Amino acid sequence: MKITRYMGAFAVIAMLAACSTDDEQSANTAANEVKIAATVGGNSIFTRSNPLGTKAEQESFNEGDAISVTTEGTTVIYKKTGEVWAPANAGEFLVWTGNAQSFQACYPMKADFLSTFNSFSIGYVSVVQSSIERIAQSDYMTCSKEIKKADIPSDRQLDLNFERQTARIIVKASGFGDEFYGLNPTLSAVEVYSKLKVPAEDGDSYAPIQTYKKEENGSNVFYALVSPGAGNNAENFLKLTVTYNDGEGNATQTKELYVKGIPALSKAMSYTYDVKIGKDKATIGNVSVVDWGKGDAITGGDAVTTTENAVLIIKNALAAGKTNIVINNLAANADISVFNAIREALSSASDGSIDLTVYGVEALPSSAFLNCKPLKVISLPDVKSIESVAFQDCIGLKTIYAPIVSSISDYAFADCPELNSVTLGNISAAGINIFDNVFTEIVDLTLSKDQKVMTGRDYEGWKSDESQKYADSSDHKQRQFLGKRFLSIKCGSRIYKSTNI
Repeated sequence: MKITRYMGAFAVIAMLAACSTDDEQSANTAANEVKIAATVGGNSIFTRSNPLGTKAEQESFNEGDAISVTTEGTTVIYKKTGEVWAPANAGEFLVWTGNAQSFQACYPMKADFLSTFNSFSIGYVSVVQSSIERIAQSDYMTCSKEIKKADIPSDRQLDLNFERQTARIIVKASGFGDEFYGLNPTLSAVEVYSKLKVPAEDGDSYAPIQTYKKEENGSNVFYALVSPGAGNNAENFLKLTVTYNDGEGNATQTKELYVKGIPALSKAMSYTYDVKIGKDKATIGNVSVVDWGKGDAITGGDAVTTTENAVLIIKNALAAGKTNIVINNLAANADISVFNAIREALSSASDGSIDLTVYGVEALPSSAFLNCKPLKVISLPDVKSIESVAFQDCIGLKTIYAPIVSSISDYAFADCPELNSVTLGNISAAGINIFDNVFTEIVDLTLSKDQKVMTGRDYEGWKSDESQKYADSSDHKQRQFLGKRFLSIKCGSRIYKSTNI
């Protein structure tokens, strides 16, 4: 079976032309049969419920797909048969009466494979959307069209431009807390809570929807179509299942976490939620919103892509008395001008008061947070390299979390007297005096389980020795790294601590 099943913006169907007089139009004959051509949203290209299909695959229906069309009290089911939409039952068809007519149509016929039928006024979503066929069955769409007598088409073709009535939810993990370091955590399953009727009523109950899971760029992404409506802070919104190991690669562990508070959702909009997962709590960070019809990006939630928006996020947070600030979606190569603006926006905060998380940036430029006194905690989950003096003279900085960084340049963390916790990735290269004027014997250091022994000297830089695992080395036992001794060093599941604690 092709993956194109149930995809697409409806293809325009081959048409049958016919000529008649007004008298012929009033007769209930095949000559006056309504020919159906259906699209979603007019001439625009719309992404249907299949997250895997190519553009071409998403623009066509498959054999046997069905829509219902009603006019003048008569309803006929049309199925895609070959290259046309034909009546499902022989001898049943709608006709042009020669007068003004109203048409109402809906897709699909039913939301599941049992007995829940859709109509123009009420549709349903399925609690099981774990396959392409099932998620497509929840893509409830309707169309209403008025045809004046003068506008009855000579070719008898009725063009139906369907509009989506559901909202699309996309969930993906933006990161895992340091509690999961070395445990290979994975977001393995997601359920989205929604009312099943569209439009839903106040008394309708919520149900957990099994989502469609797709692997994208090595991570699981989850899709569901849900009933739009007002928010409800008292109800669960997401159920997240996280799997991880015990640090030694042994038996997989499972944990279920809930995100409470169903947000307000609008029909024909697609919402992407990035969730950050800790061992006992999951939170929503970035929320991006897309017009599911036109595909135009709309900035929503905390999502930012520009320097101006990043600054606005900071100013709004400080004005509200918040000290925990998240900046999302900075460019991977954001330059020093971006960070100059961020530092300036933070300058009014008290020394050592700000817990800052920055997503997106992969290469932290030189002097990025130089002399940024308000910083207390910095989280850089996407950063792979840290350039020279990036955090020098951050006198209030206590925690650095950069779990995938592999390269650090000269004096990156120099002159940070309050530093007591540093998490790094698999370091392959480090410059001189990384921790200059830092009392590292009060610092807990966490390294990747894949870390190798570093060779070189603090006055000439350091390189990794790919033949020696740091976890098994004497340097680890002695709590030494880059020429400095630390309070503790954790590498994978092994940790060595000072006996003087």
